[in-house]
Amino acid sequence: MKMLWKRTPPFMAAMLGLALVVSACGTTETVTETVEVVVTSIVTETETVTETVEVEVVVTSIVTEVVTETETVTETVEVMVEEDRTLRVAIPDDVEHLDPNFGSANLTNLVLKNTYMQPVQYLPGLSQGRYSYADTTSFEGQWVETWDFSDDSTTLTLKLRQGLVFPTSGRSVTSDDVIYTIERAFGVPSGPAWVLGNIGVTSIDQVERVDDRTLILNDIRPSTIVLPLMRDQSMGLLDSEAIKANATDDDPWATTWLSQNYAGNGRYVIDSWDRGSKMVLKANPTWPGRQPFFDTVDLIVVPESANRLALLQNGEVDIAMNLSAQEEELAAASDGVSVLSIPDRNSMNVLLNTRQPPFDNVDLRKALAYAVDYDAMVNGVFKGQAVPSEGPISVNSRFFPLFGLGDSWAYEYDPDKAREHLAAAGFPDGFEFELIASQGLPIADAVAANLKANFSDIGVDMTIRPVSGAEMFESLAGLSHQAAFRGGLLDYIDDPYYHFYLWWLTDTVINWTGFTNDRVDEIVVETAGLLDDGARRGPYREAISLVVDAAPMLWLANANFTLAISEDISGYTHHPDGLMWFANLERTS
Repeated sequence: MKMLWKRTPPFMAAMLGLALVVSACGTTETVTETVEVVVTSIVTETETVTETVEVEVVVTSIVTEVVTETETVTETVEVMVEEDRTLRVAIPDDVEHLDPNFGSANLTNLVLKNTYMQPVQYLPGLSQGRYSYADTTSFEGQWVETWDFSDDSTTLTLKLRQGLVFPTSGRSVTSDDVIYTIERAFGVPSGPAWVLGNIGVTSIDQVERVDDRTLILNDIRPSTIVLPLMRDQSMGLLDSEAIKANATDDDPWATTWLSQNYAGNGRYVIDSWDRGSKMVLKANPTWPGRQPFFDTVDLIVVPESANRLALLQNGEVDIAMNLSAQEEELAAASDGVSVLSIPDRNSMNVLLNTRQPPFDNVDLRKALAYAVDYDAMVNGVFKGQAVPSEGPISVNSRFFPLFGLGDSWAYEYDPDKAREHLAAAGFPDGFEFELIASQGLPIADAVAANLKANFSDIGVDMTIRPVSGAEMFESLAGLSHQAAFRGGLLDYIDDPYYHFYLWWLTDTVINWTGFTNDRVDEIVVETAGLLDDGARRGPYREAISLVVDAAPMLWLANANFTLAISEDISGYTHHPDGLMWFANLERTS
């Protein structure tokens, strides 16, 4: 701590005058002064310090009177205190695991994005006041320094950034680590294999090593989403030697070990993980570029949203994630707190498992679609911080008006039509089913309660079962659920091909409804290499109509992205994936 003292004590002048008055005396006197100093810190503390100063004055005189004078001096002292470089974030649940290949839940993806280095990331766009949108047309290299497409866009040459080191092992990063990362993706297979498949890389044979810092991806598919895909959190670079050292005959890719251990080199590294309580991230000291403002990020598990709000209001955390709309209103009214509300493609949906009863029956799915009071959902549950959805492509997507998708939507709140579909399905008196929803998320609780009331009106009994993030992922991946509410679903890339490859292609990675349609599969394949939006308009209008008619989801609303955050935190950049990028955040006085 550095102190700057501003003082002009008047007692020295008084002592000089006293010495002159008694200069004829022959006595030695000690004059004691008490100085009271008020220390004002720029943080919050005020301290009072009392100084006693003894001044010895030699006088020559027959005068024997002792003169003692006491003076109180009040001074203001400015203290410069080191800035708080720890960002504290209250999260509703623990991170599932640490393997970039298997990211699914938002909190897991949040950690993977910040602790594993992707090839590229978006640059911040123009400021919108308290936040900015990421510029989805501009990129900065992470482990990639430069990238170069061939004239026909079928090869991509990647040059690694100089000076990259894996901080946990001290090894220099080479092309061999990149090749191993890609090979492991195909070996598992997992999320990165899906991403690479989107750009036409389906075999390790397409990856050519040139030297320690250069490699070429051959025979890739011409596509407008190559670079946006390469910023995906699943594309984190792995320390190949660390993983190989923990592989076994039964687990050659060390998936068990990597799920609980760290082998990356992101802008932050995982310092500690007290499971179920707190994860601590530290700024990567080996990163060769600009270091982030926050050298520590504490992710604190606080299951109850009311407690997350209280911690934010008390200044004990800087960010409280996943508050309800009502709690966000309270947060916004609190001193030192603001709530960012950002129009987004964020979808609030119910996923209906079309491969098992009762929702293998399309009429039962349509019955629920007509039973939802969409306007009440937007205005009541989301407090107006949303708009009604109109199908699989968000109304906030640039393709919604471009492709004229409003006329594809079929469902409005109509209980009578809902009852007609119940009767057509053979359940005129209703039926029962279970909805799973992520625990600790008040928005999930509010949506589920609202839906339960809507469905009860048509004789349908919905049971609500809260589950952990890990159980949610397991249920969706294994299609063991009947219905599941997932908030915050959005296409990490705003593109219809990406959306359909992600959700609606038969047996694709996150086809969590089990949807299948031969014609939709054909359209996805036919449009994979199309770059012209005009040529894609007709096929995707057809595909969207087919999906809407099948009703494998209840598309409830496109909600704003909201975040309760301390007013002294700046630099928030909203990425299309909705995952915070800690490296841009700062604390301002």
